[in-house]
Amino acid sequence: MRALARWGCAVILAATASPAPALETDQFYAWKRPLKDATVAINAKINADIDAALAAVNSKFEAGNCPCATVQKAIRRRFNYLLFLKPELWATNTSMLDRVPATPDEELSFRHAYLFGATSPLDPIRFMPPSPTIEVNGVRIGTDKLSHFFSEGAWLFISYRYYVRNGLKDDEAVQRAMNLGLVSEKTILGSSSSGVLSLADIEANQKGLDFWKGLCHGPDPALEKSPSGWRLKRPFDLGAYVTPEWDESWQPNIYSAKRWKKVKPVMESYCPFLSDPEVQAQRAAYAARSGYTLSERFLHELVVNGRLEDPTPYSIDVLCGLPSRDVLAPPPTPAGSPSTSSGSRRP
Repeated sequence: MRALARWGCAVILAATASPAPALETDQFYAWKRPLKDATVAINAKINADIDAALAAVNSKFEAGNCPCATVQKAIRRRFNYLLFLKPELWATNTSMLDRVPATPDEELSFRHAYLFGATSPLDPIRFMPPSPTIEVNGVRIGTDKLSHFFSEGAWLFISYRYYVRNGLKDDEAVQRAMNLGLVSEKTILGSSSSGVLSLADIEANQKGLDFWKGLCHGPDPALEKSPSGWRLKRPFDLGAYVTPEWDESWQPNIYSAKRWKKVKPVMESYCPFLSDPEVQAQRAAYAARSGYTLSERFLHELVVNGRLEDPTPYSIDVLCGLPSRDVLAPPPTPAGSPSTSSGSRRP
């Protein structure tokens, strides 16, 4: 009973982070469409917002005479804006970034042609605009991933902090927080509402948890108090967090039967692209840098235990008759070597 009460308290506390609404994106549509890397521009925007939040804190509290948690909360508030986070709104609308689609006319065409274009008037996916694709550190992602990183990552962090304060060890607190995050992805932010459970969203959520943790916690927190107030010891770099697992053409979604029936024919139309040298080069680059991430290990254990459907059948490799790429399974460990860690590379 006590455990149940604690779980309920964690849900209430986590809700204060205001998780972003679910948006769908389609990186298949961006294949063969050129995109300039947006990392530098996004980093400049985020660092400017963090600096503004720090300046506000340091002016309110003389010489930053407040705890790090207060500073972190001020940064979170700086990013919040109604339903969508400011970083996502900015990335979706600014002229500083290349996007696919890029113009209103292209977006109109995109809404009919993208992976989720086959909808009925009452389809929940119609209630929210689709998320365009941008490129960060060589990886193509939906702009919705910025909200997952900053908003749901903060939600996971609040849950994590609650569990740590109640005596859980760090690894167990992270596990519990990720479990709560999965509940939201299975319900209002994913499967139950749209019939789409995005593993890429879960990856971005977990990396967001790392970011928020790293501001004030760990052996080398990013925030420090100086004689003039709080400051960042090192600039924020989104590229350090983004992995190929953020690209939904690489890390497949899990679909409900009803949604898959509509998505499958659209995805099949991209099968010829898999023989294109440009697409092959992109996927080879992803394979070379795709490590076995913490969220993949977390999701793999759920699949093994029958708590999550195997996403492999929804990958474009399987759909197009190519050799199956086991999406979540850990890389093989040579006999006699230590067990695989979350940072190891896939073969």
